[in-house]
Amino acid sequence: MSQQRIDDTPRDWRRRRSRDRQGAGRPEESSEEPQALQEQSRTLFSFLEPVFDFIAVFYAPILIAGVVGLIAGAVLLAFVGSLKLYGGIVLAIGAALVLLVAVSYFSQVIAAFFSRTGRYGVNTVIMTAAFIGLVILANYVAFENHFRADTTATNQFSLANRTEDLLDNLDRPINVIAYYPDQIPDIDMLTRRGKVDTMLGEFSKRSRNFDYQFIDPQKEPDLARSQGITSYESIAVAAVGTDLIDLVQPTDASYSRLEQDLYTALLVATETQQKKVYFLAGHGERDINRAEEDGYQQIKDGLEVDNYAVESLFWSPTQEDVTVPDDAALVVIAGPTGQLPPAHADALNFYMAGRQPDGEPRREGARLIFLAEPDTHDTFRAFLAFWGVLVADGYIRDVEGSQPNAPRTLRVGIYNPQAPPEIVAPRGQPLQVAFMPGAAALEPVPEDTTSRIPVPIAATTPSARLISDIERTDPVEGDPQSVFFPAIYLDIVAPVGAAAPTERPPDNQIAGMTVFGDSDFIANRNVQRGSSAALFLNSANYLMGDFSLVSIRDREFVYREWNLDANEFNFVRFSTWLLLPGLMGIMAVVVWWVRR
Repeated sequence: MSQQRIDDTPRDWRRRRSRDRQGAGRPEESSEEPQALQEQSRTLFSFLEPVFDFIAVFYAPILIAGVVGLIAGAVLLAFVGSLKLYGGIVLAIGAALVLLVAVSYFSQVIAAFFSRTGRYGVNTVIMTAAFIGLVILANYVAFENHFRADTTATNQFSLANRTEDLLDNLDRPINVIAYYPDQIPDIDMLTRRGKVDTMLGEFSKRSRNFDYQFIDPQKEPDLARSQGITSYESIAVAAVGTDLIDLVQPTDASYSRLEQDLYTALLVATETQQKKVYFLAGHGERDINRAEEDGYQQIKDGLEVDNYAVESLFWSPTQEDVTVPDDAALVVIAGPTGQLPPAHADALNFYMAGRQPDGEPRREGARLIFLAEPDTHDTFRAFLAFWGVLVADGYIRDVEGSQPNAPRTLRVGIYNPQAPPEIVAPRGQPLQVAFMPGAAALEPVPEDTTSRIPVPIAATTPSARLISDIERTDPVEGDPQSVFFPAIYLDIVAPVGAAAPTERPPDNQIAGMTVFGDSDFIANRNVQRGSSAALFLNSANYLMGDFSLVSIRDREFVYREWNLDANEFNFVRFSTWLLLPGLMGIMAVVVWWVRR
């Protein structure tokens, strides 16, 4: 038999204090403890008693305030980064209040934990904490080692293998800005914007060095101009910390070449690969390595500054087996003085038609710049005429627009506002005057333009004359007077005489060509005068803007419809409504019957 407690004084301090107060009204039951011990107890604990009394009376609101503080502090720490300090303070205050109540009711807390009900509660808390910990651990592992699966029929959200490899090996941060209006004006643009957002999102998920955002150029005009943005639906791909920027714009209504265009822009921005510009040689063309006044070394340097690789494409006059390289982003024919052999003309015609000499289609459409002269050989004139541009005999003498001290030099300053703004007004700034000595007049072939869309780039004043005698500067009666075009741009889908296409041809069969009536304006002696260099370089940039260094097949969206008859539809509908809820109800009845 266990020894009974002799002293029946309650252990809990609140019960002792209550018993002491009851005993105070009965002097005959006064405590027999020594007076010194009572004085000592009051000295040690009397200053805490009011605090415990206050907690005993207001423990409920204090506990509620502590729990609220814990929750609010945790929320601030987890979701509001700028208020982490205050979140920690609130969390600490909440923990202190809860701990204070727990200490005040220590015996009840201990009893609650070690009683039968308390043991079940503690077990539940431990199991819940373990479950939450496992969930957090699983999410952490999943986020660090995530795997995404494309379940669409055509792998619509999957990137090409070469795109994934490029993104995995990015060695510098890439910042992409897609310039779209905040308020989309039409459904087609809205569809393209959605595709851009999806594609850029896939790129960013693949690489931590890839970041993108959407900006309305009207709200950030300075930023847009600094990146050469002159219109909506432009994507600027820039390497952070460098001046390398490549622009991407829709190639068609469905943006079918978006991935390969972004791939090319990444190659350019990271200097992994460059677009190649070939200057044709072997027919008396200008030499891009010649530093003298009539050479093209400075314009070559300008192209290389724009991150293009510039090479000579030499075709010997006696060489029959010639072809334009498949990696040619642009071909330049600069002031040829000789004739164009038939084999060379065939190679250029195949190039313009988007085919190889063996009939195989080229990966990209042709992009060509031709710099003519009044004395350009008839074989080259025939080539230009075949693709829609006539070179007139004689040079342009503009009484109002020629240089006063050099009447044969045309001051080109009247630019067509309908011309591509990337050429005549890059980054929103109109070009200044360019100087063309002895410029020839150009005009489109007067024929149905459904196969070719000519757009003059620049024009003369109405007082301009066409003088056939290069030795003469003063116009005479009989010299044609009109507005002449010294530069012209064409979109070409078929040569002159070919049947007009009834539908949009493949991209590799759509050619872009710019023809200038002079080749001296970008020679070393003139290239730094006015906007001469800018006029040529802008044209080159515009032509190569849509050129892709790879070919990546676009994944079309496939609408896979689930066709059901009336009975099948009703089965699916009612089974969805009733089957699962019915099963849950049956299981509930079974559980109740077993545990009743």
